[in-house]
Amino acid sequence: MISIKKKLSRYISISISILLVAIFLLTDIAVDTWISGEFDRAMVNKVGLLTTLVSADTHEIDFDFADEFMPEFSGVNDPEYFQLWLDNKVFERSKTLELFDINELPKVELGDKHSIITDITLPDGRSGKMLFTQFIPQIDSDVRAENGISKAQFSKNQKPMELAYAISTEGLNHILWFVDIIFIVTSLIAIIAVRIIVFNVVIRELKPIENLSQELKKINLNSEVSEISTCKLPEELITIANGINHFISENKILYAREQRITSDIAHELKTPIAELLNLSEVTIKFPHEKQLSENFQTDVLSITERLRNIVNGILLLQKSSNKATLEKQQVDVDKLINSVITLENKANRVIDYYFNKACGNINTNEFALTTVLSNLINNALFYSPDSTAITITVEPYSDDEQIMLKMTNRCEHDYSEADLALFFEPLWQKDSSRTSVERYGLGLAIVKSYCENISADLNVAMSAEKEITFTIIF
Repeated sequence: MISIKKKLSRYISISISILLVAIFLLTDIAVDTWISGEFDRAMVNKVGLLTTLVSADTHEIDFDFADEFMPEFSGVNDPEYFQLWLDNKVFERSKTLELFDINELPKVELGDKHSIITDITLPDGRSGKMLFTQFIPQIDSDVRAENGISKAQFSKNQKPMELAYAISTEGLNHILWFVDIIFIVTSLIAIIAVRIIVFNVVIRELKPIENLSQELKKINLNSEVSEISTCKLPEELITIANGINHFISENKILYAREQRITSDIAHELKTPIAELLNLSEVTIKFPHEKQLSENFQTDVLSITERLRNIVNGILLLQKSSNKATLEKQQVDVDKLINSVITLENKANRVIDYYFNKACGNINTNEFALTTVLSNLINNALFYSPDSTAITITVEPYSDDEQIMLKMTNRCEHDYSEADLALFFEPLWQKDSSRTSVERYGLGLAIVKSYCENISADLNVAMSAEKEITFTIIF
């Protein structure tokens, strides 16, 4: 099972950890590079100092070096080494080289370079670095003035000298290792801290979802609680809570509707069943009553037909509510309406039918459209006074090849807005006592359901003159 909490904690922790480790790694590389650079720079400075101690005149070269000022070249504690060459011969070396059997520093080919730094093993066995350079000894300006020789002339006759300076890198390596250890420890601490902080933050921030889940568990279709409070929810969950509240509200309405429909169906079926039972009991109790015997079969047939009509109406409503896609074809609306009028108007009532020739065929399901028209015309004929006419008008609607059908009839009852809103509810009747044995409140519900299935807009309105108008836009 996928856990949002675990995935969120894992991804955030890994992302932040990678970012921190990358920053620490770059910092470590930068610090190591800086420390190594400073070490090399110190070597260059020390070599520069040693070269300034070498001076030349017209007769000889002098190396003005004093051990007391540079004890690192004479002592045994962390010794450093230098060696000077002139004409490929050793000119001077540090006393620290005399302490070991290997008392020579290696010479390095410079090529085009002025100096070079290499890694070596020191005479004392430690690892170290050596800077090897070549230089021209300096000559004092007073000496040149006494001899009347310019610096350029003197330099032509000077021989270059070579200097090697070596120092241990163990201290440098210890510092670099210490920096690396600090980096590793800091990275591990940072990763653990990020993991703990992120996990706790995610748990805390996901707590409203758990609270929302607990609130949902308290709600059912029979409970008095009909919505979730959004006052304490974070902004991201308010939209979800509103959607859930809408879903709960819709389901409560549907549940109440199903309860009412179930009760109405039971009531509609109970009456004919009770009539059948009573008729059967009376016939059995009075078998010799000729009048009862003669009417028994006719009465049973009438009651059975009523039961069949109720069941067929319920099945048709169920079929119309099915969201399966209906097959569509081109339907001649004018021809279809005329045929339905002929079929339904058995009493030859006055029906004023107006069809605008600009309306062509429509692409829809013929059975669904026939059922809609049949129920609307049958409903208008039944609920309007016999002396009044029914008006049917078909005309174009808007500019996008839609057509509008209007059916108007006068009513005997005065329907309120609340009644009109209930017109398309299954098994709803204005007569709350349900005394009608011919109508069951299913026709308009079937009309509404099929209109939704074929994407037709259905509306009903009532005028002050008690004329009710059904409008369908195909």
